[in-house]
Amino acid sequence: MPIEDKSKPPAMDGTVPSLEGFERVIELLACDPRIAPYSADWIRQNVAIAGEKNRVLQYVLQHIPSSGAPRLLDVGAQIGSLAIYAATLRCQVAAVDYGFFTTVFGRIAADYGVDYRECDVGSQPLPFADNSFDFVTYTDVIEHHAFSPKRVLKEIHRVLVPGGCLIITTPNHASIYNRLLLLFGQSVNDPFDNFFEGSADANTYHGHHREYTRAELKSTLERTDFDVLECRIIEEDLKSLFYSLQRKRSRREILQHRRDLLVRALGCIWSPLHLPFARIIWAVGQKTADRP
Repeated sequence: MPIEDKSKPPAMDGTVPSLEGFERVIELLACDPRIAPYSADWIRQNVAIAGEKNRVLQYVLQHIPSSGAPRLLDVGAQIGSLAIYAATLRCQVAAVDYGFFTTVFGRIAADYGVDYRECDVGSQPLPFADNSFDFVTYTDVIEHHAFSPKRVLKEIHRVLVPGGCLIITTPNHASIYNRLLLLFGQSVNDPFDNFFEGSADANTYHGHHREYTRAELKSTLERTDFDVLECRIIEEDLKSLFYSLQRKRSRREILQHRRDLLVRALGCIWSPLHLPFARIIWAVGQKTADRP
C-alpha cells in the first residue's frame, strides 16, 4: 500500500480505534510485497484479536498525557500491527522484537513511522533511555518467556516516565475452561503436537512456557515497583471474532471456529457477573512519581 510520505503514518478515519481501522492495518501488512505469499493468510487471522488490541489503544487514548501525543513502546511487537495502528492514531511509537519479526516486519513498520528495533528482552536491556515512554504495551508476551519476567519488567519500569503505565494482557491460567479441561483429564498446555513435533528441531519452544493467575500477575507487578491500577479478568472480544468470520470464504472455515464462538459467547455471562472465569487477565501498572 504506497503512501506519499513514509515519515508519517497513513491517515485513518477518526481517532477512535475500530475493527475496520485495525483491519486496514492488517491488510497493508498482508499485501506488502516484502511479505511472502504464504504469510498473508496467517497475518489476516490477526483480525480475530482486534478487539484486544483496540482495548489497549483505547486505554492509551483515554489517558493521553497533557504534554502531548502519547509516547508508546510495544514490547514483543511481532508483526507490528498494534504499533502501526497506534501510529495511525497519532501516537509516537517504538517497538521491539527479534529475529524474523524484526528483519521482515520491522522494515515495514518503519515505513509507517514506527521506531522498530531488534532486542532479545531475555538477555538484552531495552535500547531506549530512561523515562522515554508514557505507555508500554506488553500484550500476549509474558507467557512466552522461558525465564522469569522480572528483568524485563524492571527494564520497562526504567524506560517509563514517572506516572507512565504498563499495560499487560495474558491468558488466565485459572479460567473456567482450564478448570474443566483438568476435571476431564485433559491438558491445559499448548497442543502436544505443537510442542513435541513442531519444535523438535528447535533450541527454543516459542509457545507458552508459563501462564499466570490474577494473584500471580498482580504480585509480579508489585515486586517490580509498579503500583497496580487494574488487575482483572476479562473475556476475549466476541465482536472481533464475528467480524473476522464474516470475511471467511467457506462454511468449513467458519465451522473450525465454532468452539471459539461458544467460548467467547459464554464470556458474556462471566463478565457482567465479575466472575474470575474468563480467559484473559488485563493489568495496568503505574510507575509512580516518587520512585526513580
